[in-house]
Amino acid sequence: MIVAGYPADLTARRHAHRVLAVGAVAFVYTVVMAGGTLTIPLYVLWASQFGFGPLTTVVVFIAYVVGVVGTLLMAGSLSDAIGRRPVLALSLALTALSTLGFALADGLTVLLISRVLSGVATGLITATATSAIAELVRGRRTAAVLSTAANIGGLSLGVVAAGILAQCVTAPTHTVFWCYLATCAVAGVSWLVIPETADETADRTACRRPRIRRPVFPNGANRVRSFVASGVLVAAASGVNGFFSSLAPAFLRDDLGVSNFAVIGVGVGTLFISALLAQIVMPAALLRRDIGTALLAVGMIVIETALWTHSAPLFIVGTVLAGAAVGTLFRHGLSVTDALCDPGNRAELNATYFLFLYSGLVVPVLLLGFADQVVGTRASSTMLVAFVVSTALVGLALGRRTEPTSTPDTFSTPSTHLTPVEENHE
Repeated sequence: MIVAGYPADLTARRHAHRVLAVGAVAFVYTVVMAGGTLTIPLYVLWASQFGFGPLTTVVVFIAYVVGVVGTLLMAGSLSDAIGRRPVLALSLALTALSTLGFALADGLTVLLISRVLSGVATGLITATATSAIAELVRGRRTAAVLSTAANIGGLSLGVVAAGILAQCVTAPTHTVFWCYLATCAVAGVSWLVIPETADETADRTACRRPRIRRPVFPNGANRVRSFVASGVLVAAASGVNGFFSSLAPAFLRDDLGVSNFAVIGVGVGTLFISALLAQIVMPAALLRRDIGTALLAVGMIVIETALWTHSAPLFIVGTVLAGAAVGTLFRHGLSVTDALCDPGNRAELNATYFLFLYSGLVVPVLLLGFADQVVGTRASSTMLVAFVVSTALVGLALGRRTEPTSTPDTFSTPSTHLTPVEENHE
């Protein structure tokens, strides 16, 4: 006898399992990303304990970026080859290992090694978790929102939580990381419910080769331009992230007179919170390159004005505007990338997108670190604003050369992809 309600019950259970799996992936993604910003409010304490200045702070931050970029180049498509679950587990394990290093750090060397490990974990999870969510969620926009929420939400939670804990607990450079390690353990339990989502029919032989891989791009001149334009814009937005993730706490303390760690954490976290809220609150029609670029330019100018006038309220206003720009450009780029993916290269193309993102952190932060030593805070921050805004304008100009048919909302079919050894013949 066939029970009439059985198919509906089965469908409901499958839907519940899918929702649980999406939540687990998003949680693991959020936890790992939080580890990337957990150190931000603590740089000023480490600088005092270990005797280093702004330039060394930049070097410690760049160690993280080196780990991310190196991993994206060497293993950005690893989850296309061995599956999403193993790479998510590896990323979480490396996060826990780097956290242990921070908790036990007794000098600059351990900090550098731990930051590199944290960067490797981030490099592994960005393309992998983004791909897993896209494969579990029906609906391109929903997947983009969830991926962005986990990525940027994790960044904001990390810095805010670290700032509040640092203000409330003793020995913050140790206690903060022991607390975070417990969160990593909870994420490890949630990993158990994540199913494998990678396409098992794809040819994975080439993906297993341990070598530096060329970034991949979609086929077609217009689609390549659209993808690269989004990459350049997100790289410009990353320059803002880099400033807030490395030297902003010192700027808040030295130029705006803010010494409370909780306030520093919330002040820096405002950038990431604003980026997240912009994507949730703003209508999809406003998540465009031109709007994101305009918000970025205005936000950076307001932040610079705040530093020159020593105005904390103005700094927060500029941070909110810049954060909205970061969120707008980041989600737009994710939408473009997802529209150009096919099942066999989803992680690979996502890795190229995140390569743009994290490469954009390096030059602005290095520029700011060196210039701060030579010409001072105000002049160096002005140089940063000019660099970020000019880079965004280049991306916007490149995007304007793209035909209307190649916008992310109108892609009809996924494009084929270039392997690391193929050439793009237009």
